[in-house]
Amino acid sequence: MKEEIDNYARLLELKKNIILQGAPGTGKTYTTASIAVRLCNKDFTDFSDHSKVMAEYERLQNEGRIAFCTFHQSMDYEDFVEGLKPIVSEDGGGITYEVEDGLFKSLCQRAQMKEGADIISCIDTYLKSMKGYENRKTIPTLTGKSQLNVWWKEGNKTISSRSAFSQSEKEEDYSPSPLNIEKVKLQAIGEGRENNWPSYAAAFINAVKREYQLENQISSKPYVLIIDEINRGNVSKIFGELITLLEADKRCGGGDHHIRLTLPYSKESFAVPANLYIIGTMNTTDRSTGSIDYAVRRRFSFVTLEASAEVIRTHVDESVRDLATALFEEINGKSRDDQNSFIYQHKSGDFELEDLMIGHSYFMADDIESLRLKMRYEVVPLIKEYIKDGILRGKKDDEHYFDSWMDAKCYLPKLSEDSEDLVE
Repeated sequence: MKEEIDNYARLLELKKNIILQGAPGTGKTYTTASIAVRLCNKDFTDFSDHSKVMAEYERLQNEGRIAFCTFHQSMDYEDFVEGLKPIVSEDGGGITYEVEDGLFKSLCQRAQMKEGADIISCIDTYLKSMKGYENRKTIPTLTGKSQLNVWWKEGNKTISSRSAFSQSEKEEDYSPSPLNIEKVKLQAIGEGRENNWPSYAAAFINAVKREYQLENQISSKPYVLIIDEINRGNVSKIFGELITLLEADKRCGGGDHHIRLTLPYSKESFAVPANLYIIGTMNTTDRSTGSIDYAVRRRFSFVTLEASAEVIRTHVDESVRDLATALFEEINGKSRDDQNSFIYQHKSGDFELEDLMIGHSYFMADDIESLRLKMRYEVVPLIKEYIKDGILRGKKDDEHYFDSWMDAKCYLPKLSEDSEDLVE
């Protein structure tokens, strides 16, 4: 198992983005956790112990190194990258709109925080270099069409800022748009936002990054984003223009042709760091969703996870192992091309066998009674749904199979040679 996880991790390091695809119950979600742990912690080796894997996974998630989300049909760019969020003023004066970072943007920002080049300490150093109005700095706005004068009065909790092209009718160091320093720092690390002047704060953060050459420096630590059910969302719409930045050679801090884009809402310069890895999962029998287009597919490697009787033999208790294996093999076959299996005899021409097989997790039970419950309330309803949707072809003797499986008996009736497809 460790060798298999190592292979997936090496593929991910090379491609940056992979999708684990397969039928339900083949262990896609659990495997993503193992790959993420392997990538983030090279010293972890005990992948045969599920509880240890998940404990390490949770630790890395709490540390901010692993993030998890599930795509769905109503998810969009504004949820995932950045969007406008309405804010109702406390005095009832109306509604304003702020740019709010999504999960992907926030994780990219965390991944770019290089050890030894902490942007917080760089902001503190930059503040000291512009102490007093006479030491003000002139920096470009986010659009680059204008400029800001910024300076800091020692002891103040705000950064003074004013358009470089405006003339103050008050004292020369009057600042109509002060920036809260603590909120600027939170915005810089993707954990908050300067509420009053977020675009000015972003321009200031960009100036600090340029001053200390932080833009293309990234952490040496891997960061992982897991996207469950990736094909249930409109991937092209959710990633938008950032699809291009997913390619390995377009990543900053490692790619040969790294690219930065200006985000549409915040107007911030943005790149995907080379140390951010994406693992998606995809249910290959789910035809209720749109397919992933070729532009997206080119940026991912695809790994197919198949149902395996060996997993049952290895992980299921001895008291139920033989029965669980017999049921698995009766439904899926003793080999991929077993023509006596239920799946082979019922398969639709539009599907590959590995897409139709019932995953091993459906047969992993602690005792016979638990196995009966799984067969009655999980396996049989799933197969009936496949038949109803045309994924499998129904036959007249199917109910004999279903009754036998729900009783979890080893003896299962065979289809007669003259069995005919059910006609509605």
